[in-house]
Amino acid sequence: MLSIIDSGSLHGIDALPIQVEVNTGERGELKWVIVGLPDAAVKESQNRVFSALGNCGFMLPISRTTINLAPGDLRKVGPIYDLPIALAIISATQQADLSLASDFLIAGELSLSGKLRFIPGAFNFALLAKKMGKKGVILPLECAHLATYVEGIDVYGMEHLSDCVAFLKRTKTVEPLKIPTQESTPLITNDLQAIHGQQILKRVVEIAVAGNHNLLMMGPPGCGKSMIAKCIPDLMPTPTLDEWLEILKIQSACGLHPETSQRRRPFRSPHHNVSDAGLIGGGIIPQPGEISLAHGGVLFLDELPEFKRSVLEMLRQPLENGQVSIVRSNGKLTFPCQTLCIAAMNPCPCGYFGNHQRRCTCSQRQIQQYRSRISGPLMDRFDLQLDVQPVDLSSFRESTPKGPSSAEVKKRIVSARKLQMERSHSCNAYLSAGQIEATCQCSQAHLVWLQNACQQLQLSARAYHKVLKIARTIADLEASSSVEQKHLMEAMQYRCLDRSWK
Repeated sequence: MLSIIDSGSLHGIDALPIQVEVNTGERGELKWVIVGLPDAAVKESQNRVFSALGNCGFMLPISRTTINLAPGDLRKVGPIYDLPIALAIISATQQADLSLASDFLIAGELSLSGKLRFIPGAFNFALLAKKMGKKGVILPLECAHLATYVEGIDVYGMEHLSDCVAFLKRTKTVEPLKIPTQESTPLITNDLQAIHGQQILKRVVEIAVAGNHNLLMMGPPGCGKSMIAKCIPDLMPTPTLDEWLEILKIQSACGLHPETSQRRRPFRSPHHNVSDAGLIGGGIIPQPGEISLAHGGVLFLDELPEFKRSVLEMLRQPLENGQVSIVRSNGKLTFPCQTLCIAAMNPCPCGYFGNHQRRCTCSQRQIQQYRSRISGPLMDRFDLQLDVQPVDLSSFRESTPKGPSSAEVKKRIVSARKLQMERSHSCNAYLSAGQIEATCQCSQAHLVWLQNACQQLQLSARAYHKVLKIARTIADLEASSSVEQKHLMEAMQYRCLDRSWK
């Protein structure tokens, strides 16, 4: 007898429909045959399903059984088909009437005892079920809560194969899961006031977050670069529902467990030995990389020159376009990566070049070789570049912290972002050349001053536009409708590495 269960397959960050077809009672040698381009994990599912069915009290087919995962030209990966295969076998052998299963999209991995285990892509499968017009999804309880954020779909989280069969037989009532309650405003875990000194750096970080401008910090060890980078996610506006759903879509597809009690933006800090595919995305079966996992949040690259140059050079296009395209012989996948890139580095191998507190021991050649690991085109992608000075230890004796708190800075950033969205529907960092002319309104005298400054400093046309964008962000923080010369002058100060690098 033939039985069909609807399931799905992850293709990048999107889920595609899969039909699990099981046909029993065939003539021939007694065996199970799985077809439909299965990988090793899918082929092994027959052993997991065999044990799970037996341990749950169900009979196994006593004739040749063919399991087809359609469409046959799409490669099937992972153990997510265990549950639909088991249910299709139970239905095909007429051990239970599971006609209700046609209303649902079903996916899950089985243990040998029949218990359901976590699978990646719960949120993505719920999106697919809604697109297919299904009533809901049946998923392992451990990951089902992610799917509840898709409106118009009932999400049923199951713990055991027996629970699924009882529910589909209508002998057990199971209530659909509800969306987990969220705090309206995420708690601030890293406050700027906890960092002593570095008032200029705090100002630059405020500008970077307000306009989503990439930032490169260069300074000696222990000057607070990493500490202030960890404060940045708390400064960013709480993601809107659409932004939050896009973040969940990427993280769910990668099998992560995002914190859903708060809408907190992601913070990714990969180690400098990360591979090309690990940072940008790719692999035999293309997956999002760290830059896409940081979409909507922060990508922090500490010790930037220690990364392989080939890895860093692959950042250039994604940082500019806000998306990554992975091309393979069988198709093309595009992952979003609109992230705020924060990078930190030392000025030289020993870390103390230009430090007035400690003498540098590096030769000029060593410094040049160290800095040459960062190419000029990559440097040009960082809107803000700051030479960070060491902290004055006397600031640690102050009983009251100086400077605004993260809550105060966030309030200004939210106001500036609101102005940007009302004006151009995007952050200033992503303004096109045409939008720059329309939004960065300056007098002719101010533009002449900027052009002369860029020519004297030998800045590129890209750097010229980035200075305009930064000045627009500074004006937004002051709620100014036009860009004044003071805004341009401050923005130009934050391109200091263009001068010291040569």
